[in-house]
Amino acid sequence: MTHPTGDPAIPDPAERARRNTALHTDNIETGFFDESGRPAPWPDDIDHWRPETREPDTGQPGEQAF
Repeated sequence: MTHPTGDPAIPDPAERARRNTALHTDNIETGFFDESGRPAPWPDDIDHWRPETREPDTGQPGEQAF
């Protein structure tokens, strides 16, 4: 379900640790993966993540988008 303010719900570090343990125990994926493509726990630094925002690429007139 979408958060009412539009912001994702990021659990605090203690809650992440609890969830990571439960997910590992139940063999459930978090949606994060390591460099080898294996399921990984929540990142420790997710509190510091910020969305990347920039202006959309407009391209040249007559240029195919893809």
